[in-house]
Amino acid sequence: MKVVTSQQIKEIDQKAIEEYGISGLTLMENAGSRIFQNMKNIYPDLKLKEVVIFAGSGNNGGDGFVIARHLYNYGTKVKVFLLSPFNKIKGEAKVNLNLINEMGIELIEVKTEELKKIQEAIQNSDLIVDAILGTGLHGKVIGLKAEIIDLINVAKKEVVAVDIPSGLDADIGKIEGPCIKATYTVTLALPKIGLLIYPGASYVGKIIIENIGIPSYLLENRKLKINLVTKEMVKTLLPLRPIYSHKGSFGKVLILAGSVGMTGAAFLTSEAALRSGAGIVVLGIPQSLNSIMEVKLTEVMTLPLAETENQSLKEDAEETILKLIKKFSVLGIGPGISRQLETQRLVRKIIEKSTIPLVVDADAIYALSEDPTILKKIKAPLLITPHPGEMAKLTNKDINYILDNQLNIAREVAQEYGIIVVLKGARTIIANQEGEIYINIGDNSGMATGGSGDVLTGIISSLIAQGANNLSAAIAGVYIHSQAGNLARNIKGERGMIAGDILSQVPQAFLNIEDYVISDV
Repeated sequence: MKVVTSQQIKEIDQKAIEEYGISGLTLMENAGSRIFQNMKNIYPDLKLKEVVIFAGSGNNGGDGFVIARHLYNYGTKVKVFLLSPFNKIKGEAKVNLNLINEMGIELIEVKTEELKKIQEAIQNSDLIVDAILGTGLHGKVIGLKAEIIDLINVAKKEVVAVDIPSGLDADIGKIEGPCIKATYTVTLALPKIGLLIYPGASYVGKIIIENIGIPSYLLENRKLKINLVTKEMVKTLLPLRPIYSHKGSFGKVLILAGSVGMTGAAFLTSEAALRSGAGIVVLGIPQSLNSIMEVKLTEVMTLPLAETENQSLKEDAEETILKLIKKFSVLGIGPGISRQLETQRLVRKIIEKSTIPLVVDADAIYALSEDPTILKKIKAPLLITPHPGEMAKLTNKDINYILDNQLNIAREVAQEYGIIVVLKGARTIIANQEGEIYINIGDNSGMATGGSGDVLTGIISSLIAQGANNLSAAIAGVYIHSQAGNLARNIKGERGMIAGDILSQVPQAFLNIEDYVISDV
């Protein structure tokens, strides 16, 4: 599913009107009626509720007028507060305003001195509809609208937002002033960027995406570069697993990970790769730690490599590794590998000289940040999985800048170096060199635990080994990882879950995505 900016959805609306002959009135009617239908589905006792609608002067307000008409006809007690002079309403919104006025729906033109009256109406209501501001807002809400938004939020009533909560920047998810804290947001045609990324995402409640009759061609246009990751998308990206096959059919993963005190990272990464379907997984580990890993791992094979006196991988291991990788499908490198200077030099050499696809994580990203020019010299497809702190170091930017510009920074790095970027977070952003962005929704604080990213590295590496390209593996891997986390949350809760719990649910996440059914035969 595509995700759009305010300008893009405006252009889509215009094309629907001008090229397909769908009138603006029809689109407004469809929007209002669909939101009304959703309200009926959400609230079975809607007829018994007292609903207050706050409407602005634009199309968002026009949608609110349509909702009011449908509520009134349904038998719901409805009151509309108009946050703009009656004579300032224009176009399709004016048509629908005149309709509800003629129907005798209670319509109140709000003035500042009436705030107490408005506060009483809010307190006496059962449900509020926010149709104040739409996707065109950029900047801070001020004046009367700001005061109304504050009154609504303080009342802690359930709120249904039309398209986007008023006060939220649709393009970047930024909130500079008062913003409606919605219970539900019924967004129209396509989701807007600001609904999906933080801080905006924390204001939208549950998102419902509604079709309002815009032709599918316009909604699926390849020129729209931002996408929402969905189960349906991921199902098409998973490598096939033919019945007539053997372990070699599903690729060989080499993992270079671990150092003294960080053997858990090596375990989680290599075990996740195997649990995600790779035929063979080999873990390269400092030689003194090999006996430990042979106990921790059963199906994963281990390879003892030259080590430093600090029990991390030594530069002397370079020749062995470069000879070895020719036999593998993919190299996952970095989890727990350490920031020892000699190990970091080894990591940079391996990344530069590798001839097989790479998944670069954790300490290996740190190694690259010391010399990012290596990314211009790589010989093989490369994918990096930084968290915001690692991205800040890699790009030499402040972490707050990264957090405020996640989509842009992921795209810029992907395009500058011709790589796949997986910028991890509550909203993981995946970007490729063509400027495409994929947003994965992951509202699970339990994922913010040490080792979670190691599991992701293993999943992505495994999918590449099985034949997925780097982008497909990134999209599918991130989604599967988040779904495994959700399954773990259902068992352990967000507070108590750990990375091992996520790992344990990876097979079930695959089963759920592939809708696997066990045959009785």
